[in-house]
Amino acid sequence: MSLEYYLYCRKEYDNIISYIDAIIDKYDLINDITLTETNLDNNYCQIFKPEHNKYFFIEKQKHIKELKKICNEKIQELCNHDYVDDLIDVTPDKSIYIRYCKICEYTEK
Repeated sequence: MSLEYYLYCRKEYDNIISYIDAIIDKYDLINDITLTETNLDNNYCQIFKPEHNKYFFIEKQKHIKELKKICNEKIQELCNHDYVDDLIDVTPDKSIYIRYCKICEYTEK
């Protein structure tokens, strides 16, 4: 597989992880509202189990993070790093120098 393939997959896995984060947050909200509801049908809680639904997505998120990790490893193997030095602002009053690859965005530490 090509470097471009792994770079594309890594970017898309980041997007998927963000989407799953939002879904997990929504399940937390549903669960919070469910717990405060006074006239809730017990059948609803038994069938939908709102407190457990998010765990499906947590497991999927772990899987996607593992795929992203594999992509990062492949990117490190395949990339012919082209490093650039840059000055970035970390606060309005503070900047730091970094060195990163302009191809794969790997940052040297």
